[in-house]
Amino acid sequence: MNTNWKFAEYVILLDSAFIHQTVRMIKDIMAVRLGRPLPPLDLVAWFDYLLLDAGLREKDYEVQVLLTHDVGIDELDGCTPSALSQLDGQACRTTLAEYVFYTIGSEGMASPEELYSDLLRLMLNDTDIKKRLLIPAEITDDGHLNTWMRKVWEEMDCRAENIANQTVLFRLKAPKIPLACDWCSVIPSLAHVLGIRGEEMK
Repeated sequence: MNTNWKFAEYVILLDSAFIHQTVRMIKDIMAVRLGRPLPPLDLVAWFDYLLLDAGLREKDYEVQVLLTHDVGIDELDGCTPSALSQLDGQACRTTLAEYVFYTIGSEGMASPEELYSDLLRLMLNDTDIKKRLLIPAEITDDGHLNTWMRKVWEEMDCRAENIANQTVLFRLKAPKIPLACDWCSVIPSLAHVLGIRGEEMK
């Protein structure tokens, strides 16, 4: 892991396992329930909604998107764009932000979870970041996330509270324990992009 990684002021850290496991599950379940196929997940449109859900309302944000993935994985199933190798180093602009993509594999790491935690630690230690949006694998335990964060908080002393308020964790369900950061449901943004109306989610 390159400890000299240069972060932007706004960063999305997404574990691609969330796409492979959780988004695929939601699409399969809702397609059966609604009796219609759902479109591919438009990653860039989804990121716009995540920024809005995180409270970002201005325009022209420069957002760094870090996509972690396991060794040998190159496809984001059911997404557009889908090829990780083609995304790496690419950029695109919306009316809200410009996104620059970096894909980071778990080569040399014991597990994708450890890769995610190492990147998270680097991000938490970078006080120049104004907003961190975290989408870990849904199987990642909230307790583990808290442990990673609180270790950094202990090292940062008085800066910890500000960093916590600048960090948003997106999950399917409300965490069962108090987290060392803000949290937001990921369901509304996914529903918008997948064309699922609010009343259809009930």
